[in-house]
Amino acid sequence: MKIKPFSKKVYYLLGMRSSKFTNTDGIEYKLIWRKPHYKYNADGLCGNPELDSPTILIDPKLKDRRKMSVLIEELTHAFFWDIPEYKVRKFSALAAKLIEENVNGSQ
Repeated sequence: MKIKPFSKKVYYLLGMRSSKFTNTDGIEYKLIWRKPHYKYNADGLCGNPELDSPTILIDPKLKDRRKMSVLIEELTHAFFWDIPEYKVRKFSALAAKLIEENVNGSQ
């Protein structure tokens, strides 16, 4: 059974849009709201900056807090590729928590 991706309208309503950005090394990434292939066993995936067209994939079905954490994690990889995974994960979880507490007003 083939699963169809959400339409662009659904992504827009959920506040998720694919976009492009350039990191500090001038490498352009494309952010795509799609679950990474199951072989990676990951909620998000940042492509190697040495690839021709690196992408970031993020599972659009994640809960909001996890979605924010994964987005921060993958953006951090895009800008700082050589930082170890455990440090990026610790940073992104803390950043997502602080943003949620201070921007959304939740305690």
